[in-house]
Amino acid sequence: MFPTMNSLKKPAALLFVAGLMVPTLLFPTNSQAENTVAANEATSASVTADSTTDPYYSYYQTAYGKTGTALKSALHNIIDDHKKLSYDSLWAALRDTDEDPNNPNNVILLYTGRSQSKLTNGGLVNDWNREHVWAKSHGGFGETAGAGTDLHHIRPADVSVNSARGNLDFDNGGVYHSEATLCRYDSDSWEPRDAVKGDVARMLLYMAVRYEGDVSGEPNLEMKDAVNTGTAPYHGKLSTLLQWHLQDPVDSFEMRRNNIIYTKYQGNRNPFIDHPEWVDLIW
Repeated sequence: MFPTMNSLKKPAALLFVAGLMVPTLLFPTNSQAENTVAANEATSASVTADSTTDPYYSYYQTAYGKTGTALKSALHNIIDDHKKLSYDSLWAALRDTDEDPNNPNNVILLYTGRSQSKLTNGGLVNDWNREHVWAKSHGGFGETAGAGTDLHHIRPADVSVNSARGNLDFDNGGVYHSEATLCRYDSDSWEPRDAVKGDVARMLLYMAVRYEGDVSGEPNLEMKDAVNTGTAPYHGKLSTLLQWHLQDPVDSFEMRRNNIIYTKYQGNRNPFIDHPEWVDLIW
């Protein structure tokens, strides 16, 4: 019924952009994920030392050379205090941020990969609605301006698929969903399709850095290496999400989306799209 776009990845080119291209044959006995970890560690120093080559150097200037909690704190201060959108304004914004690069009349739905009309948003069967990747109940922020309307973690999703995902944590395993046929789920977790696993991970990691509870009315969101995190301001499963971050590198769709949110809507960026190596330096 609808065309699909299960993958928009350009891993080789993007590994180069992120400064992570390392010949696989240097690590003949390691897995692909282990190679990427080694590449991250090998290149993090060069990124710091040659930071003036970064197109967003002035934006991230106070973060270079830091690791751990110091880096997390520096990034929070950089991406904090962005423009906050209304919940209603998200419809128009998502038509822009998640536009199908092969059809400007359509958006790409996060979990199904389906490309469908920008105008089919709503609550009917096969409509798309606003999916909070960091589930609204995990911190109780609902649809309030700020965490509840932050475009960096809100994506178009099929209505029934969004409902099936609910407020589940993220992890591997379960049965395949009947409509989002590349996604799996069980009683305590949701596994998205391979092509967006890294996207999901980087969105959640952004939220854990952006929202530290240091402003009245904002939640203090934290990653947790567990599922069944309930209504506490936690999301998991951290170890799985870190694996997905390596498995599914940043792609052109994510980079375009990050740029649009920065230039047209919120004025802040997801640092883990611009600098994937910083994930390993914090977690």
